Amino acid sequence: MPPAAAAGDRVSQSGGMWGAVLVAALVAFPVVAQEADAPARPEVPPETSLKPQARPADRAGTPDADEPGRDAPLAAGQALAPETPPKPDRIAMGTAELAACLAALDLLGVQYQTIAPISEPEDAACGIRQPVEVSALPGGVALEPAGQMRCETALALGQWVQDFVIPAAERLPERGALAAIDQGSSYICRRRNSQPDGKLSEHAVGNGIDITGFRFASGAPIPIQPRERDGGMAEAFQDTVRATACLHFTTVLGPGTDATHSDHLHLDVIARSSGFRLCQ
Repeated sequence: MPPAAAAGDRVSQSGGMWGAVLVAALVAFPVVAQEADAPARPEVPPETSLKPQARPADRAGTPDADEPGRDAPLAAGQALAPETPPKPDRIAMGTAELAACLAALDLLGVQYQTIAPISEPEDAACGIRQPVEVSALPGGVALEPAGQMRCETALALGQWVQDFVIPAAERLPERGALAAIDQGSSYICRRRNSQPDGKLSEHAVGNGIDITGFRFASGAPIPIQPRERDGGMAEAFQDTVRATACLHFTTVLGPGTDATHSDHLHLDVIARSSGFRLCQ
């Protein structure tokens, strides 16, 4: 019966086709359902993308940076970084350099004596490793009171007095020779402008000296003070010694700089990059 067989074949083929469609629909349905039911993943901006979790092998032996007392161990043979020595040690002269400086003081006629190193038990940042105490400057000009300082400071002071202060004093009428230079502060352990904290003063390491006035063999002394621009010789003398001090010192401050320097010239030999000098 060929026709019946052919019909059976058509039913079988049609049933097979519908069966395949039904199977495909059943397979696809869970996937669609899962995609529809899955919660939306939070969006993370690119710059705050979540970092991948470290594998256990990666975390082994790695200290938590936020956990106190858990610093990474030093590598084999690695030494601790040395602490920066205090400034008195950093600016101390070598043996040959100090000998040359002292010889230069002798040549200038500076009267001084070398004294024991100065240190402060309560503040290691202060002190002078190779101090000198200066009592007189070139030409027999007294430094009153005697001042304690580094040799480099004493040398700058002596050269300035010889090269500029004495010649300027010789131009003053009716005062005679320069007899003494008054100083208000040489070495002293303190912060800048005598404040309770802040940066260390150059006085605290022997680099600075404050000049308060000049006295003469006869005639009136000349104190350092604000001037009224009266055009007098005392004003001219003060202007001259202040301006020329910047040729020997790296810092020169005085009246007009600020209120704390209204009655003296602050001179120091701090070393700055590129040889910069601060003269105000």
